[in-house]
Amino acid sequence: MTTKEKIKTYNKLLQKYLDNKEYIKIFRTICDKEEILSGFILKMSKGFLLIQPEYDFILDGYAIIRMDDYDSIRCNKNDKFKKKILKAERILDTTYGIDKNIILRSWTSIIHDLRKYDYHVIIESVNKDYLDFFIGSIKRVTKTSVSIHNYSPTGKLDKKPTTIKLNDIKILWFGDRYSTTFRKYLKESKPKKISAKKVPVVRIDPALNKYDNVVLFPEKLKKANEKLRKTGFPKLPKKK
Repeated sequence: MTTKEKIKTYNKLLQKYLDNKEYIKIFRTICDKEEILSGFILKMSKGFLLIQPEYDFILDGYAIIRMDDYDSIRCNKNDKFKKKILKAERILDTTYGIDKNIILRSWTSIIHDLRKYDYHVIIESVNKDYLDFFIGSIKRVTKTSVSIHNYSPTGKLDKKPTTIKLNDIKILWFGDRYSTTFRKYLKESKPKKISAKKVPVVRIDPALNKYDNVVLFPEKLKKANEKLRKTGFPKLPKKK
């Protein structure tokens, strides 16, 4: 089977999982570590998969990965039983799906839509041999990068946005409880206060005002003016 035939076969399988609302597990290798993403495929395109992740029988937010960025996808009897429980608990009836139209054409179009809907996003991107983690609002997106106003685990916003290359993105999360809750408690980073002990204090004695417009040391001033009259100011080189 050629690579083209494999892609065609996998695409048919993915479409089947999407149409039948199958619970699946996606296996990926990132920085030499296996990552597993479990949930439901909500939408697919030639380049991307939109997934609704599941954790401990809760559908929490959404994740987007590139279509070519996984090793294998599983949907066996264990996964079908998991779906049966989710259905019995009416979780599929109440929280399955997405009510926003996210265009899965490119990272640029995806992030543009998420910014339009005012989502805070979580981005995991590759930095050499490890993953970087960024969370925050989308400030700017271009054909090659996105700027995120990242914040710390204590809710402090960075002083300036962080720029991430789109080609480095491994997964993008949005609409999850973590980011939608955390964003309500953010705070600006306060500038460091300078200790009053370290600030030099200069006080001008008002009594010195009597010397305003008074020429001090007139003899020295007379000699200086006489010397300037004879020698003149040094000549500066002409600008070319």
